[in-house]
Amino acid sequence: MSRAVWILMHLARFALGRALVAALLVAPLLAAPSSRAATGEEEARKSARLFGQALTTGQASLLRSILPVDGKIHLAVNRLVPEEGYFGASQVEALLGDFLSQGSVRSFEVLRLESDGKTNALARGRAVLTDRQGRPARLGIHLSFQIEDDHWVLREIKETLE
Repeated sequence: MSRAVWILMHLARFALGRALVAALLVAPLLAAPSSRAATGEEEARKSARLFGQALTTGQASLLRSILPVDGKIHLAVNRLVPEEGYFGASQVEALLGDFLSQGSVRSFEVLRLESDGKTNALARGRAVLTDRQGRPARLGIHLSFQIEDDHWVLREIKETLE
């Protein structure tokens, strides 16, 4: 075997070794999207829980981190907010804050969350509350989230009777 062939063989082994090392280093990164999706879904769940925490503690200001900077939120929660429609973030905070000054939410539980982990999430929850007139109520709450600037923001809040 000539020296040139020997050098080429060693270079090929060296290159193959580097390619193998690169493949081993890149493989976990290629698997990362599924773990990121799970993390995205967990972050959406945390946002839904934060919504409930804002209501149960009577602190509408806690909603700020999950309200969008751009666009509107669709509200259809007649027992909480007497108006239905599309509202800006500060309006949603004010409307829910107004409810919390007159009514209260004793508990909120996230029952189910469906998400692709990347763009959309839908949460279904249950709230036990006392409305503005002092009547107890149990409501189903449906929350719709979308990603905005790498975090989940509310796009819709709907209620259903339980």
